Amino acid sequence: MMKSLFQVNGAPFFSIGGQTNNSSTYHAEAMRQAFKGIEVMGMNTIAAPVYWELLEPRKNEYCFEQIDMILEEAEARKLKVILLWFGSWKNGASHYIPQWMKREKETYRVCKNKSGMDTAILSPLCKKNMEKDAEAFERFVRHVREKNANGTVLALQVENEPGHLGTPRDYSETANQVFESLIPEELFQWIRTLREGSVYDCVSEHNCEEWKNWQMTFGFHAPEIFSAYYVCKYIERIAERGKSIYDIPMYVNVWVRETSNRIAGIDYPSGGGTSLVLDLWKAFAPHIDCIAPDVYFESYEIYNEICSIYKRADNLLYIPESKANGNNGRHLLRMIEKHELSSVHCFAIDSIFDGKGIIKEECLDYKDTISVLLAMKPLIEKYHGTGRIYAVAQYEGMDSQFIDFGDYYGRVYYLNCISDEAYIHLDPSHNEEEYISQIAKGLIIYEGNGSFYLAGGGYKLVLIKKTSLEEMSDILVSYKQIAARNISYIKVEEGYFDEENRFKVTKKRNGDESDMGLWVEPDIGVLHAEL
Repeated sequence: MMKSLFQVNGAPFFSIGGQTNNSSTYHAEAMRQAFKGIEVMGMNTIAAPVYWELLEPRKNEYCFEQIDMILEEAEARKLKVILLWFGSWKNGASHYIPQWMKREKETYRVCKNKSGMDTAILSPLCKKNMEKDAEAFERFVRHVREKNANGTVLALQVENEPGHLGTPRDYSETANQVFESLIPEELFQWIRTLREGSVYDCVSEHNCEEWKNWQMTFGFHAPEIFSAYYVCKYIERIAERGKSIYDIPMYVNVWVRETSNRIAGIDYPSGGGTSLVLDLWKAFAPHIDCIAPDVYFESYEIYNEICSIYKRADNLLYIPESKANGNNGRHLLRMIEKHELSSVHCFAIDSIFDGKGIIKEECLDYKDTISVLLAMKPLIEKYHGTGRIYAVAQYEGMDSQFIDFGDYYGRVYYLNCISDEAYIHLDPSHNEEEYISQIAKGLIIYEGNGSFYLAGGGYKLVLIKKTSLEEMSDILVSYKQIAARNISYIKVEEGYFDEENRFKVTKKRNGDESDMGLWVEPDIGVLHAEL
């Protein structure tokens, strides 16, 4: 069974969603564009922020109108919801805290930078900051529990890209004293158990058997690890208070460090659950169910690197923020195959339209990817992590790809790279240039025993049964045009999965439409073939 952060009616749920812009949930009118984006994309989930400044407009007085509005609007559209707690942190700063809190700086202290200047970031070393956030979050969670009888809310995000942007750590007098003191005993005992990992690499050049201060223990990365420990403990306290009220999935998203010059506090918030300190976060925040990377990279190499880091035995891979463009779509299809991606959301779903209200060209390609995920969702949930899911993703310079299905070899031919007109042929309603010229993408799921499901577009799959080299080298099965015509299909059907996850056939395919290999397009839905 699929491992998923999210559950619906006790079963794993592949969330395919969009997150609103940061300040799009102040009222229903502002959210209409976001809901329009969700509807146009066909997504099943909306991720929407809840602002501490609205929840607690006056100290110790709570207002839940924003939460109720989000849930009412989503339920009317039969959407699932993830609520994002914009509390102490949003993008490495504290811009969404209540106004009264901003004025009480003597009580709710902010970080200072190296020059001694106040920042706009609450200090994770200030206990009053932590307890006040935990108290507000507890009220928030209690209200969600009361309103969530029908299971609309899938999960809660605790803070947003936490850490310090603008300084590697808090340099206040209090923080300096802590930094110069011995590291906490629990941290000392933990690092003594390490045998590998990035934190281990930081301490291995020093004598980790001796109890020392932060600088002497962690060297160059001491400020970031210092921040990570206290930010992590702060958020753990908040999540612990929330979980005591309602045991709903809770996660933290991360502004990853694999960007620009990788300078903590400059290129990314220092103290978040980055690759450098992921081990630490997993050890000291047990009430956080998932640490999820926000992935915006165009480069497949970096995208894959990030996902390989966050996909761990103790951490599911979920991407809460990404781009609504074609490259991201192809990347995430591959991440489902390679790293068991369990859910994905794109950011700024209310920004996919141009000034005339038409979906932007760059987002149309991503929309096709969403249609693949929606069409194959029941099979993704069924075969997730089994090795039976294969991605079709065409990148520059590629004309085809080879897949070993175990008892079959498969060759995926990209339509825009086929020169033989007859071999391109699909059916009379899919022979226009738009189908032939598109960049290939999709998913292929092989159930075994010759049963294949395909979704996506821009490609054909030609299969060769794996027998002996003598038989496989026969021209009837080895030469693509002859091989495609001699595949022995029991049936080839177009269709879709209904609400009970049963495959419903809309068309049976034969003759020219299956002679030259298996093909599919987004408007068809799913193709099922048995050999």
